[in-house]
Amino acid sequence: MKKFSTILFLLTLAYTAVCAQRVITANNETLGPASRSTTRSADNNKKTKKEEAPIGLRTWTVSRFNDIDSCAIDTFSHQFHKENYTEGITGRYNSLGNMGSPRQSRIFTDRPGFNYFIFAQPYDFFLKPFETFHFTNTLSPITNITYHETTSSDDGEDHIHAKYAINIDKTAGIGFHLNYLYGRGYYSHQQTSQFGATLYGSVIKDKYQAHVRLFSNYLKSAENGGITDDDFVSHPEKFPSSFDTKDIPTNLDRVWNRMYINGGELTHSYSLGFHRVKEGQHVTFEDSVRLKLIKGKALAARLLADSLRKDSLKTKVKHPAEVAPVLATADSISQDSTHALAAAPKVLRVEELPEETKDTLPQIDVTFVPVTSFIHTLQVYSNQRTFTAKEDMSHFFTNDFYQLTDNNTFDKIRNVQVSNLFAIELREGFNKWAVSGLRLFVQHDFNHYALPLTPTSHKTFNENRVTLGGMLLRRQGKYFNYNLLGQTSSDGDSWGEFEVKGSGNLNLPLWGDTINLNVYGAAVNQRPTFFYRHFQSRFEWWDNDNLDNQFTTRIGAVLSSKRTKTRLSVDFQNIKNYTYFGTTYTPTTIGSTAYNTMSASVNQANSNIQVFTASLNQDFRFGILNWENEIVYQKSSKEEVLPLPDVSLYTNLYLLFRIAKVLRVEFGGDMRYFTSYYAPTYNPALGMFANQPSAEKIKVGNYPIIDIYANFHLKHTRFYVMYSHINYSNDGSKSFRAPHYPANPGMLKLGLSWNFFN
Repeated sequence: MKKFSTILFLLTLAYTAVCAQRVITANNETLGPASRSTTRSADNNKKTKKEEAPIGLRTWTVSRFNDIDSCAIDTFSHQFHKENYTEGITGRYNSLGNMGSPRQSRIFTDRPGFNYFIFAQPYDFFLKPFETFHFTNTLSPITNITYHETTSSDDGEDHIHAKYAINIDKTAGIGFHLNYLYGRGYYSHQQTSQFGATLYGSVIKDKYQAHVRLFSNYLKSAENGGITDDDFVSHPEKFPSSFDTKDIPTNLDRVWNRMYINGGELTHSYSLGFHRVKEGQHVTFEDSVRLKLIKGKALAARLLADSLRKDSLKTKVKHPAEVAPVLATADSISQDSTHALAAAPKVLRVEELPEETKDTLPQIDVTFVPVTSFIHTLQVYSNQRTFTAKEDMSHFFTNDFYQLTDNNTFDKIRNVQVSNLFAIELREGFNKWAVSGLRLFVQHDFNHYALPLTPTSHKTFNENRVTLGGMLLRRQGKYFNYNLLGQTSSDGDSWGEFEVKGSGNLNLPLWGDTINLNVYGAAVNQRPTFFYRHFQSRFEWWDNDNLDNQFTTRIGAVLSSKRTKTRLSVDFQNIKNYTYFGTTYTPTTIGSTAYNTMSASVNQANSNIQVFTASLNQDFRFGILNWENEIVYQKSSKEEVLPLPDVSLYTNLYLLFRIAKVLRVEFGGDMRYFTSYYAPTYNPALGMFANQPSAEKIKVGNYPIIDIYANFHLKHTRFYVMYSHINYSNDGSKSFRAPHYPANPGMLKLGLSWNFFN
């Protein structure tokens, strides 16, 4: 608490200094922060105004085809207090309890798809894929510093991230992100430490657009293997004396997982096209002459010809005396306008014009219309995972493939990925007949893998994958848009993999509301990723070259209403050869103590699995009272292979009001809950979740976690105070989010986010 108070005081002092900074004039006169009106100098009585930084920020995401999609700025105060939750804002994820620990979504439709380096998936709380990264364009440099912490210096959590963005000019911007978290853990040997740095930039011009990101991440997690006896949490009365969470024994105490996730991504495109005057505007000859000075002779001639062709019967063109003779028709202007403009007075730069001439330059809205785009995307990743142990693991893992007598384990896995994508697109909208865009692409993926063969040597694998595909897409429709994709892939031996998917979006104005309907479908036949087929380490080892392709068909729809704040979605999937990690327990006796040791395997379901998901989001507002709700229903036809909770829900009830018209306040509480089920367990040697063994299964769930909070927003500052897990009891609870991994006890959390505009 003392540390947070000190940081809060220093940030407040810095903010006061920024707000109170002085603008120094040439005569050393200072202007106060509230001095918006002119101030008379004592020496020359000149009036000087304070210069204020313009405030404006736009953010967007890009796809692998360099498609730009505008997105909301992540500086809203609503739900800011949940930004730091590993379990997600609405609590959809199971985790090991501590901030930054591995997690897995309980909602099957949320789980990630194909990924070459699957060990990064449980850390998607910290690692963000390229398609979700926010690029920026800002009117003035902006800095954001966000800090979260819990008040316990021994067990608490600290998370700080800083963002900086600046524009080089109107079309190009750069920025960087720094992200650091440290979770000490409320249970023994549970620490997490993660650091990430990202440098990014973008250029958006009429013909050329580019986005680039370079990043480096280091993630370290201590592995305790879960607590030795769940009764320490669920039935503490069984033990003769009281104890703290740190006093509960765990299965491991000198084991760590480390990952290095580094890489760079570049996607850029060049478009061929033409310029078009906005509908309803008209370009006169005099305007076109002046446009020559700004945009160039060819553009001015084209715009003049297009404009006069549309309006040749109504417009009489007048030429200055020093230019060519009057052209009688629009056609002749189209042919000879370039020569006419060439004869106009030669002025090379706008800044050379007299001031009165500058004021008469035409204000014409001219847009570039792309016709054909050439796209290239390069992605390079260097990934490494190490599993380190400095203790005897014979009581925890069944196998020891190295047959070593010492207790030191160091397993290193490396992966290098290089992906190149080339695409050509015939763009939609360049004329009235081009109602859809057509895109053809080819992609090559190269992967190099190195797996430990012995404690001092590695076995390497190289894989190449070529993908050919095409897309039909419509994105500029007022009411209806769609996207259709077809692609097939090969590893050089066969073309057995393919993916066909499509989606359509309908926006329908109805009775003062906007109804949005999104429908989608997909059929995917895909070979299991490399680490399902090959894995080598001291405690887990397999070679599964005979795995069948996993074939998934999926259909779904999402219906939402803007006015009623309603969102209803349904999703149905049929999966053949579902591929998953499983766990086997083996009874083992060491001395006089009995253990169940663990081993992992890769399994495929021997029959089709159907998964049905339906979710409803409904928000209500009654004056200052707000109530937000989310309920998700799921059903798996084969729960022993694909276990899912039947119901997951989130509810948030709060008051929203303002103090003195400037301080926005949210005060309330929320709850996260899911029905009990046989949730996947966690395997430290893999760093992944795996199904529990058929015998001795443990259910988790059927336990709510309730938080209360006060969330504030004042100008460019957000801050909150929250007590998490207020319903925690030392007398016993079922607060497990994964087998043998209880959720953190009740704790006080604080957070602050600050925007600076220079």
